[in-house]
Amino acid sequence: MKILYAVYDWMDPLLIFFYRLPENPVAGFFLGTFFLCLLCVIIGEITIITMYRLNRKYYRKLKKETVRMHNLSIKAILAKDKDSYRACNRQANEAFGRYFFAQLGLGASGLWALPFALGWMSQRFHDVSMDLFFSLPGIGKTMGYIPIFILSYILVRILFGKLKPWLPWVYRFDFRRETDNEGEKMVSWTDVEKHGGFPDR
Repeated sequence: MKILYAVYDWMDPLLIFFYRLPENPVAGFFLGTFFLCLLCVIIGEITIITMYRLNRKYYRKLKKETVRMHNLSIKAILAKDKDSYRACNRQANEAFGRYFFAQLGLGASGLWALPFALGWMSQRFHDVSMDLFFSLPGIGKTMGYIPIFILSYILVRILFGKLKPWLPWVYRFDFRRETDNEGEKMVSWTDVEKHGGFPDR
């Protein structure tokens, strides 16, 4: 804990800077929290990119296996082979489960900075509360720093997602774009109906 508090003390002048820019303390609180959330988002993106790069082969393998077994299950249905369909569909579901939880873990790795940011805020703003114009379920008429930080983080995350195409350092390494443009493509029933059978790809 002493090391953590030492880190907080070292980072405090940097993190508090934007809180002190406006003369109005309320405006300063929201401006500072916005930049704190932005810092958490950027750290999260860097973490996700790094984790994906380190485990790229594994993630690609999981996705290729999911797509391959899904397509085989569709081929089995078209061939009216129920036994093969059941086997392929079971393996496709297992592969999808592994891929889904791998993606979930990758996304969660980008959230590690949040508890540290909240820990710093608890030292600075543990007694801060904002009066609301109306009562919110589960919150009441006052809001502390935690819900304000969480709501701000969600808004910053959405805004950052909208700006991604204009941020080359993020867009270039977006693993979703990268993996969607390589290997076998997942066939849907719409594709089957459109081509009158399994499409040649």
